[in-house]
Amino acid sequence: MDNKNILVTAATGNIGAPLVHALGKKQMEFKAATRDAQKAKKQLGSHVDTVHLDFADPQTFKPALEGIETLFLCGPSATPGAEDMLVPLAEEAIRQDVKHVVFIAVYQKIMNIIKNSDLKYTFIRANFFMQNFEMYQTEDIRDKNQIFLPTGEGKAPFIHTRDIGEVAAEIIANPGNFENKQVYLTGPEAMDHFEASKIFSDVLGRKIEYKNPDDDTYRKEMLNRGFKKEYIDAMIAVFGKIKSGEVAQTSDSVGQILNRKPISLRQYVEEKKVHFTG
Repeated sequence: MDNKNILVTAATGNIGAPLVHALGKKQMEFKAATRDAQKAKKQLGSHVDTVHLDFADPQTFKPALEGIETLFLCGPSATPGAEDMLVPLAEEAIRQDVKHVVFIAVYQKIMNIIKNSDLKYTFIRANFFMQNFEMYQTEDIRDKNQIFLPTGEGKAPFIHTRDIGEVAAEIIANPGNFENKQVYLTGPEAMDHFEASKIFSDVLGRKIEYKNPDDDTYRKEMLNRGFKKEYIDAMIAVFGKIKSGEVAQTSDSVGQILNRKPISLRQYVEEKKVHFTG
């Protein structure tokens, strides 16, 4: 397969950026799909070949996918209606005769479209990202010395997105080994947010308390912070999966594919210590 026929969507995102780096280390050529080529080149390197793609503009899908044989598909994060945005992109990939789709499998509708086509696929199911602490809890941890999420005593095996990106690069480099398979990725151990807060406390050198709000308390606080009801309800549903124990299962797929242990939460906090300190 010609490596120039690889397209990476969400190339500047939490998974796309480490994937781009991993493909570069493998000396594999690819195109990075982005809304802003200048920003992407600044973040990823001026050498990166970019192509314009805007999830909100289906008119950009056909030219972006021309000649593409391998598509890494990762939807926009924290975006209302993201699943529906990806439907025409998946349908265009089928029309363009893309050979293999590597999909961060968040949306069942997209998985069904891909499965019901002639596309070869690999679905990556990754558990809760360590980077979610940056996305949702930076101010709480940095400024209030707390983790404020409605997850109860439920556990999750948090995974570093660099591990996901490097696994995706291995799949793209060796597609036959992962054809029409689902790969479940997790961090090394499942833990609740009481345990996570202890790790943050140890690394940051100050007490970080897990507040363990119930759903109503979380909703009231987030409304006071100015978040919309629809967003809050979506977050409660997502974090409810942790609370219920639905996502506590661990996997050794990262170790099997990368021949190393997955990155631990402690390593992640050590990497981001300055970020959470201010």
